[in-house]
Amino acid sequence: MSRAWKHRLVGTAAVACGTAVLAGVGLSAPASAVEVGGIAFYPTHDFSGTEVRADPANHECHNLPQAMYSVQNFSLTQYMDVYYKADCTPGVPDSRYTDAVLRLDGLRQSGTEIASGFRSYRVLSEAP
Repeated sequence: MSRAWKHRLVGTAAVACGTAVLAGVGLSAPASAVEVGGIAFYPTHDFSGTEVRADPANHECHNLPQAMYSVQNFSLTQYMDVYYKADCTPGVPDSRYTDAVLRLDGLRQSGTEIASGFRSYRVLSEAP
């Protein structure tokens, strides 16, 4: 086989591998992935189930419709406080942790093993 054919074969193989890798990356993304700029809560520990979206521009306290056990903050610049009690009240129900609040900055995700789950949140208007 000539040197030119070897170069063509190697080049074709490299393009095919690159295309396969890129296709695999697209296929491996979770079905519930939040795009950059979004904030979402999930009723499971593994970021699946019915997603509840938060508005990163709304800085009021919001109660979640049910207990949520994982959250993704992909808003890049927004910080948020996530509460284990309704009405953005600090603390964990039925525990001595009366001031517990989870603070998430941009490009973060978190889950909780606390039985009450996350119950409310507030997107902060500026970084703390």
